[in-house]
Amino acid sequence: MKKLLYLSFFILLFSCKKTPVNNSGNSNGNGNGNNNNPAVIFERFITPSTVNPMVTSFNSQHYIYVDTVTLKNKLFVFLPGTTGSPQFYKLIVKKAAAMGYHSIGLMYPNNSDLYTAAASNADNTQFGKCRQEIFDGTDQSTGVNVNFSNCIKTRLHDLLIYLQQQDTTHNWGQFMLNNEIDWSKIVIAGHSQGGGHALYISKQVSVERAISFSSIDWNSNLGRSAEWVTQPGATDVARLYSINSIADQIFSYANVQTQLAEMGFTGPAVSIDSNQPPYSNSHTLTTTATPATNVLFPDHNVTCLDSYVPKNNTGGAAVNFDKAWEYLIGN
Repeated sequence: MKKLLYLSFFILLFSCKKTPVNNSGNSNGNGNGNNNNPAVIFERFITPSTVNPMVTSFNSQHYIYVDTVTLKNKLFVFLPGTTGSPQFYKLIVKKAAAMGYHSIGLMYPNNSDLYTAAASNADNTQFGKCRQEIFDGTDQSTGVNVNFSNCIKTRLHDLLIYLQQQDTTHNWGQFMLNNEIDWSKIVIAGHSQGGGHALYISKQVSVERAISFSSIDWNSNLGRSAEWVTQPGATDVARLYSINSIADQIFSYANVQTQLAEMGFTGPAVSIDSNQPPYSNSHTLTTTATPATNVLFPDHNVTCLDSYVPKNNTGGAAVNFDKAWEYLIGN
């Protein structure tokens, strides 16, 4: 639990020192313009409160990218880790866009309350109850406080409506059906807390694919997975994927292995460091790569956090990570 709090504090400090690029020059930060990556020709940053004035916290910008040349007509949604924001995950979100996805880094309520409430609670349902409230805003637990306007589902719904109205060129409305999110067209992914949300959401609605980067819901007091992990889900387990560092300082890889097996993930685990796609068709990938930054739980962050991902000589993700991301996201 302390490790997660330290990580939250570090990311919060980091976020105070950096500001996202605003290509439009607009003072409100809701810019759009071309990115330096020639494959991604549409880029926009939008604060959640611009989309819905009822949002008063967790208001860091959503990041939106579209490559209009090779559109798949599918949506990639990425959920940051605890206290993180989309600006720190640009590489993975841009990768999805370069592959032809409409791509969103979504800001949502992601402080450490979830883990404070559930990580060592004698009530093993608390992880699921907290995640449900963060997902849809229904009052499930006193451990978190997320209302309807601020939950993941509403933030994504409202953002898609806003984009359809403000950016008529890119057909954001295709991801809505009868004024509801069409989850069947969505690849939902996330890092750490966000990765847990991605898998939890895949239990609640049928998605195109769900991807967990460095994530697990493990009750340290009871020594087992959260109750929701073994419950049946709306998405076929054949559409679930994960990647973890074996040296992860936050989540024990032994516990990760146990949890993925309980969920029925396709295995066995395959290293991206010494193997090529399709990795024996495994859905449980691993790495022991040296992170690009060696501060505060680097192996937990190496799978997708921009500052930690190993780089090539142009600043992009190293080739083994680039290939692994492409495989996980899906062509």
